[in-house]
Amino acid sequence: MATHSILGSRLESVIISPFVSVREAIAHLDKAGTGALVLCSSDRKLVGLLTDGDIRRAILDSPMLDRPCGSIANLEPIVALEPFASAEALRLMNRHDINHLPVVDADGVLRDFILRRDLAVEVEFEEAARQRLESVVIPPTTPIADAIALLDRAGTGALVLCTTGRVLCGLLTDGDIRRAILQGKPMDAPSITIASPKPVVARHSILSGEALHLMNLHDIHHLPVVDEQNRVLELLLRKDLMPDAGLDLSAVIMAGGYGTRMLPLTKSVPKPMLPVGDRPLLELTIQRLRRSGIRNVNLTTHYLPEYIVNHFGDGEGFGVKMNYLKEDHPMGTAGGLKKMKRPDGTFLVINGDILTGVPFQEMLVYHRKHGAVLTAGVRKYDMQVPFGVVKCEDVRITKLQEKPLVSVLINAGTYLLEPSAYDYIPEGQPFDMTDLMQKLIEAGQPVVGFPIMEYWLDVGRHEDYQKAQNDMLKGRI
Repeated sequence: MATHSILGSRLESVIISPFVSVREAIAHLDKAGTGALVLCSSDRKLVGLLTDGDIRRAILDSPMLDRPCGSIANLEPIVALEPFASAEALRLMNRHDINHLPVVDADGVLRDFILRRDLAVEVEFEEAARQRLESVVIPPTTPIADAIALLDRAGTGALVLCTTGRVLCGLLTDGDIRRAILQGKPMDAPSITIASPKPVVARHSILSGEALHLMNLHDIHHLPVVDEQNRVLELLLRKDLMPDAGLDLSAVIMAGGYGTRMLPLTKSVPKPMLPVGDRPLLELTIQRLRRSGIRNVNLTTHYLPEYIVNHFGDGEGFGVKMNYLKEDHPMGTAGGLKKMKRPDGTFLVINGDILTGVPFQEMLVYHRKHGAVLTAGVRKYDMQVPFGVVKCEDVRITKLQEKPLVSVLINAGTYLLEPSAYDYIPEGQPFDMTDLMQKLIEAGQPVVGFPIMEYWLDVGRHEDYQKAQNDMLKGRI
């Protein structure tokens, strides 16, 4: 049986009698959260399928909710016979464009209830697992800059360094790369110079439970699987071996600015609501938060707030719970936080005019590992000096550089804060995040930088906005 099946009490939650009223079925469906219920006789033989679409149509036809739900259900639904393969079941559901598939035995007794959304994830994961190894193996001589791009595409958080014949010689994690960026390592240096040369490995016969125990024991998230000749067979990820508990974070999006640099586009539309592709920039940010497991989102608003509120409402249609913090006058990038209740735990603050692929889970781990009160996302930025640069010691010139490339770390508009940082923000006056960071530093509080290697763009100028449109067309966002 496939691993996606709804077993035990969960299967019980979707089974109802065809004689239950439509009113009771609505409540039952809301509690189940599956979008459909299975109608069965007392001996659990399949009678029909009742979807939320069936209920909506029935209510439109007649408001009578006391009639039996069997009278509005599909009594001849598409079914699968056990045993079944995930890929076959998904093909069947795609062919008939259905989202729910009852699984019955030869006697018509219900054995399982499959949701297309679960099958799609499972089949995609199996396919991704087969392709993963090809995307994560690189030669040890690969420049760090190239490894950053490959790691971003792979989405695994680590790359496996191999010599000829796929023999393991190192493991390069995003943590290794972030440390290298902070230390100012040259980006053209070979990846092996910053990688772990002797990572923890597993042998090819290891079981999933044993692999998870090994990863927990060493507090690692990536486990290469090798054979007797140290040739890499697979890369296991801890997130694949244990359920995702989601992110214990709330988020605040700062969306109250005027966007004057983007005039005339922002004359009647707030900058975070400018479309990138076919959706507002702000919607892309909220989608990113939701996919990361963040469900509670606060929005600071000032300029044309009704435009934002009318689009998102309470957030239910976007998979989040929205709360609006209206600023009567501009409060800066941190002052608006005082409009909300003091948070109970770590919270994320992100500017409303940036597009980023920053991994919030990894940023949170980093934040806690370093015991930070505030962690700021930072981004490596290269500047070409248009002149020859002269270095002097006293009056003597000791070095000349013609139009050098200077690398700095810039503030990337993404922050993690502890509740204690909230206490340093003054009431009722404009206050920026940079002011808060300086205040915390002067108070001796730990403020750390988290290098963002993933996609990042500040949509603050017309040329940046055009780049966002081009990146969306090319699938980079």
